[in-house]
Amino acid sequence: MENVKNLIKLHYKSHPDFQYYQLHIEKIEENRRENPDIAIETCKSLIEGVSKTILNNLDVTFDEKRETTGRNPRSVQWFFKEALKKISDNSEDFESGFVQASGQIINITQSIRTERGDISHGKSVPKLVESTPEFADMIVNMTNLIVSYTLKHYFEIDQESDGELDYYSEKLEGYNTWLDDSQPDFPIAKATYSKVLYDNDYDEYENRYSDEYLRSTEELQEEKEDKPKEEQGTKSKVDEENLKILSSNFNEDSFWTAKRLEMLKGLTDNYQFNFLESKNVIAEYLFTDKDPLPDEAIKILKERPSFKERKEKIGFAISRIKMIAGMLSQNDEEE
Repeated sequence: MENVKNLIKLHYKSHPDFQYYQLHIEKIEENRRENPDIAIETCKSLIEGVSKTILNNLDVTFDEKRETTGRNPRSVQWFFKEALKKISDNSEDFESGFVQASGQIINITQSIRTERGDISHGKSVPKLVESTPEFADMIVNMTNLIVSYTLKHYFEIDQESDGELDYYSEKLEGYNTWLDDSQPDFPIAKATYSKVLYDNDYDEYENRYSDEYLRSTEELQEEKEDKPKEEQGTKSKVDEENLKILSSNFNEDSFWTAKRLEMLKGLTDNYQFNFLESKNVIAEYLFTDKDPLPDEAIKILKERPSFKERKEKIGFAISRIKMIAGMLSQNDEEE
């Protein structure tokens, strides 16, 4: 499920609610070999959940409670088809017909859920019919392709609808490179000027895109080599003093003193955290002042938690990392 996982992580800032589906992905990956029917059943739940979320966000007339309750609740296939229609209405290059045909996998997962499902329909043991890991792999791979393709187009539509530029979209790759090239002496080694500007002064990021980048691109196409060399490109309007304001004061090289490393080693041993992963996450947290993501918190733990423990363990890891970062920062006054 790497495609879906990476898309959700990539759009975490603009669509944080989709992080919820990382739980489904983990459950699928944990069970596809040992408990294939659980993995298949979770694929069905992932498709259903994503479809409902898309409808809630793109269709103002959609009433989830009305469509899921009563004597004749809608099927997963119906939610999926309606979600595809909404995406197709807003995306010219979305191949809704092909995706819908591929979505016949939903009927298969629904049938398996009824006949072999371990969770929604409790089964006596030994089970008379059980899916093979190879069959589960096929269902999981198809789900990964269908959901990732659907989400990719949905994220693009949703970004355009709220008018906010998506830093990670393909259409902004040239602009981000253009911004970075305008600051060859940018003082932060572990960050790019474009990302710092986007995170800390979005209005300036958006204004420069429309007022400078698009205009300069059009002029280059029209005039090509007519402009004097000194006028080509655009110099930054953000002077060195403003850069310091936008940039974090955190300096990783000077921060990790021997005393802090020794202190970190004792704390990570006490909490059963991975030392190097904790060090990297703390550095990122102090630099960005943003909480670690769930995937980063999982890597900190020496022992990977079970599915049931995951939420609690992630919350514990994030809170302790922030606490440790605070203790290490306070230690700065003593040095």
